Amino acid sequence: MSTDSSRTRHALSVLVENNPGVLARVSVLFARRNFNIDHLVVGPTEDSKVSRMTIVVNVSSEQLHRVTSQLDKLVEVIHIEELDDPEAIRSSLWAINDHGPRPVGAMAAAAF
Repeated sequence: MSTDSSRTRHALSVLVENNPGVLARVSVLFARRNFNIDHLVVGPTEDSKVSRMTIVVNVSSEQLHRVTSQLDKLVEVIHIEELDDPEAIRSSLWAINDHGPRPVGAMAAAAF
């Protein structure tokens, strides 16, 4: 079992099909593994059939590998990318909305 000291903040950019219930399935996947989502921002992409989820979690590398493997098995998940660069994370969170950042995205971006 991992200790809290081995946990680090990880940001994931997840492209998903824009279908009802996808957010619920993703959040349940984290909850079942007893992982808390620190920040979650969801918004549209240029393609109306695809949404981007930016998920920030505080987990060990091993736990991150397990949860991303499980995420990848969800039918609606198109692509998962870990965002390593804090500036890329901020940009991803700020760019969720075409008309500027939503308040939640701005709060999450401020965490980095």
